[in-house]
Amino acid sequence: MEGYTPLVKAENLGNALKLRKLYLKDESRNPTGSFRDRAASLMVTWAYKTGFKTLIAASDGNMGVSLAAYAAKTRLNCKVIVPKNVDEGKILQLLIYGSELSEYGTYLDEAIDKVAKLAEEQNAYQATPELNPLSIEAQKTISYETWEQLGEVPDVIVAPVGSGSCLFSIWKGFTELKKLGFTSEIPKFLAVQSEGCAPIVEAFRRNSELVEPTSPETRASAILVRKPAYGVKVLKILREGGIAVSVRDDEIFKAEKMLARFEGLFVEPSSSSTVAALMKLSREGILSSDEKIVCILTGSGLKVPNIFESMSYRKRMFEMSFETSMKFRILTSLSKGEKHGYSIWKSLKGIISPQAVYQHLQDLEKRGYVESFNLNGRRVYRLTEEGKQLLRAFRIIGF
Repeated sequence: MEGYTPLVKAENLGNALKLRKLYLKDESRNPTGSFRDRAASLMVTWAYKTGFKTLIAASDGNMGVSLAAYAAKTRLNCKVIVPKNVDEGKILQLLIYGSELSEYGTYLDEAIDKVAKLAEEQNAYQATPELNPLSIEAQKTISYETWEQLGEVPDVIVAPVGSGSCLFSIWKGFTELKKLGFTSEIPKFLAVQSEGCAPIVEAFRRNSELVEPTSPETRASAILVRKPAYGVKVLKILREGGIAVSVRDDEIFKAEKMLARFEGLFVEPSSSSTVAALMKLSREGILSSDEKIVCILTGSGLKVPNIFESMSYRKRMFEMSFETSMKFRILTSLSKGEKHGYSIWKSLKGIISPQAVYQHLQDLEKRGYVESFNLNGRRVYRLTEEGKQLLRAFRIIGF
């Protein structure tokens, strides 16, 4: 079940940061490991009940994974468009749930622009959270749970910000609690972005209403968004009572280790950015030790297995994997059409023996990526749908 995730009293980390009332809302405990499961549950249910057969979304990882999992349960087709900068672990999750995966653009906002047109053209349910208000309605339940679990409204909510939907959702939830008379106040909000991608922080510092695109670069890919869909709304919230802070990637990774070693929680970089911000503000004396602070940990670190690797190191690892490289080349050759083994060997220009080609084909067929049939007395090979998905994944991760 999604939702009602733990609110953990971070005593060890709090002592280290001199913040006595520090809490962690651990959204990694959701079924697929992120807060996006809340939105996926509601949107997929609605798509199913209203008769859609296919849903489509642009995602930088977590939302797509959640949608793919819930769509698999309801037997809906799930199409996910991802930008170039997506963690490999999330790509693999998308594939294992059986989603139809394609790549468009370098950044999430470019993929969103693309999917806005595709949903209508393909008569598919629009499940992109930035384009579907149900995502906000689902995610605001984080506020209700935090208030119920804590027994009161926290003084500060610390949230990572990419598109801004998480922070906006939580603000909306607390605002509704106040309107309904359950509380008399709402928290202050601390929005956190990476220095390499901080359009909201820069706009806040400049006192500008416009969130201008930047040329972003950060390893915290879940908050790698050039043009935040909820940027203007988030800025308004912050100016009514809050602050925006940017942190360096190395500070994020330091916070990652602290969370793991002090509290036993392994979260993705976007989540640990909240702790990095607290470390920074604590040193500057901006936060009071008596304030009740809740950090929103949006997703699990298990989704980002390459977290401490550099991109160049990861590519060298792939280059060293000769066997994987050969299978990739064979799949690429078959992507151009059905072929018999000898034709595949010729397309590889003799870099391995014909016998080795047939061994790779046998292995690929056993794994379900290739299928064969007899044509005029010769065995012919072609890609299966799973093989096409695998080849697409190889290309997306830069193989």
